[in-house]
Amino acid sequence: MTDFNFDEGQLLQNLEAFKIFERKGQSAAKMLMPFISQMELSFLDYMTIRDLMEFGGYQGDKSLAIVLMAMFAALQEGSLCLDLNQDKLINRLPVDTRKKAGKTIDSFLSGLNEGKYQKLITSNGDEYMPLILDESRERQLLYFQKYYVHESQLKKRMEALLNAEVSFNIPDQKIDNLLEEIYSNPLAIRVGPDNTPITRDLQQLKAIRLALTSQFSIISGGPGTGKTSLMVNILRCLVRTGVPISHIIFGAPTGRAAQRMTETIQNNIATIQEPSTEDSDLLNLKGSTLHKILRYRSFEHEFYYRDTNPLPALVVLIDEVSMVDVVMLDKFLQAIASAKTKLIFLGDKDQLPSVEAGSVFAEMVPDGTRASKFKDRFVVLQKVYRSGVNLLELANQTNKGVFPPFTAVTFENALSSDPDQWAFVNAESFDKWKEHLCQWVRYQYLSPLPGNEKSFKDLIVKVGEMTADQIVSSEQGHYLLSHIFMVVERARILSFLRKGIYGCTIINTLIANHLINEFDPLAKRQSNVFSGAMVIITRNDYSKELFNGDVGVMIKDADGTYRAFFHRSGSYISFPVNLLPSWELAFAMTVHKSQGSEFDDVLLVLPDDENHRLLTRQIVYTGITRAKKRVLLYGSQPALNNALEKKIERQSGLMW
Repeated sequence: MTDFNFDEGQLLQNLEAFKIFERKGQSAAKMLMPFISQMELSFLDYMTIRDLMEFGGYQGDKSLAIVLMAMFAALQEGSLCLDLNQDKLINRLPVDTRKKAGKTIDSFLSGLNEGKYQKLITSNGDEYMPLILDESRERQLLYFQKYYVHESQLKKRMEALLNAEVSFNIPDQKIDNLLEEIYSNPLAIRVGPDNTPITRDLQQLKAIRLALTSQFSIISGGPGTGKTSLMVNILRCLVRTGVPISHIIFGAPTGRAAQRMTETIQNNIATIQEPSTEDSDLLNLKGSTLHKILRYRSFEHEFYYRDTNPLPALVVLIDEVSMVDVVMLDKFLQAIASAKTKLIFLGDKDQLPSVEAGSVFAEMVPDGTRASKFKDRFVVLQKVYRSGVNLLELANQTNKGVFPPFTAVTFENALSSDPDQWAFVNAESFDKWKEHLCQWVRYQYLSPLPGNEKSFKDLIVKVGEMTADQIVSSEQGHYLLSHIFMVVERARILSFLRKGIYGCTIINTLIANHLINEFDPLAKRQSNVFSGAMVIITRNDYSKELFNGDVGVMIKDADGTYRAFFHRSGSYISFPVNLLPSWELAFAMTVHKSQGSEFDDVLLVLPDDENHRLLTRQIVYTGITRAKKRVLLYGSQPALNNALEKKIERQSGLMW
């Protein structure tokens, strides 16, 4: 197992990093090697560290080098800054270097206080220097200038939103009448197989009132709390007050999340027995990515809409805000005219924060110690409408950092567990892992579907007998595609990692090699192009309306052409594989990529390194809450325990 995980590229990167310091005559290079070998920084990071030290004339200053390495490591973990409290700074370093690092860190802090690093570090935020030291609120926080500027601007823009007067007032009686109307039997959104009208949840009513009466509001809700239907009801109320559809903008950080917003409106409006004209008008509302909303201009590396040219909207609603980093949120708020535009944030406060730096949404959550400014602008949806108590309890316990008592089971027993159940399977050898993946493949893709005599393989073979036009235009083609996408949405392997034996890349390769033999024996083994391949788009292509995160299925049609099919609000679109934007296999994906999606079955695979930096409570929670029926956790119990004990704590100066 160790040999399989050996990262030759990382070793070469470490050696090159060592050479950077060595060839510049830095005798401290050998002393830095333990840090270089364990901090997993990129070669570009080390080059930047070298350039910064040369810029200030600090070549050979091992104390500064270690602090800069800690800054890049903190940024890699999503922090906006580095807290220079000595204990916190030492805890940022690899465990087995901490005893020796004490004197080195002390030397840096002494030099900083004596003005030794004034050619590189300034306390004046308006001065153009690479590093900014913020000493407000009795803390010393060290920033790269970019993140200091964006965080400072974000604070100011958020203050403007919180202090803004409501741009259009809606009397309480009018709101009462609106709520009575949208929850009435003929106009209520309906859910479930029985088309039951949604109930008047007190928290949802409070959230609607908040969105209608505040210039800025935040709504958080986990899976199953009715957040999507709430979003639609907020929009239904707004258009009934006279807000034109053309003056409403709604979007999300990713293309797939934005597409889901569009589908949510269409699906919810379709359940209303007697939709009004205003309800039908909402069908014209389309979700967009934040970049598209602001009209990103790549040739200028700037947005069309910004502080000098704000968005022409009365209402802006953004979903999945937990995924938005501090730089993008600052850019977006630049384009919001706080006196004219009502802004509504939706998200899940317990989900993973953004991939890039910052954890802004979580830091807006009032908890008695912070974010008191948001206490009257924040509603948390707590009532869960999804059936099944065991997975809900598992998610709640995970959020608290504990797990219900359990005994590990075999992979076979885990696969055959009942709905609303979860199981833990101990990882063994790599050969055993390959066997388990084969069992997963047989169960999910080669066995008959529940309530159906045909398997995923049968459906792929059958639809491959039709031409592309027949597939998308005929009743039989739609029938086959609908059942194919039921399989696509039924199960997913979620990994913390992209690389390694439990990473998405290897998992997808192993599954593809197995399925090619079953589905498409003549396909080329190394290309990942085969009939039945599940694919995920990794780059937005607005001309084709394909978005990062879109999952489709590759089918070799009767003409021998490989095309990828994607589900679109009751219909399907398809493109030849050679015309797709960048894509990869999607039998397995990272937990980060899965945010906003839900599957019946989830196989959540933990890293084999039980101390891996990605093992956190939030990532386990996010993986578990992607499942509607069953969760299979795969890995070692020490890795799980370490994840539950560790919360993502990103450092910033956003003390609202």
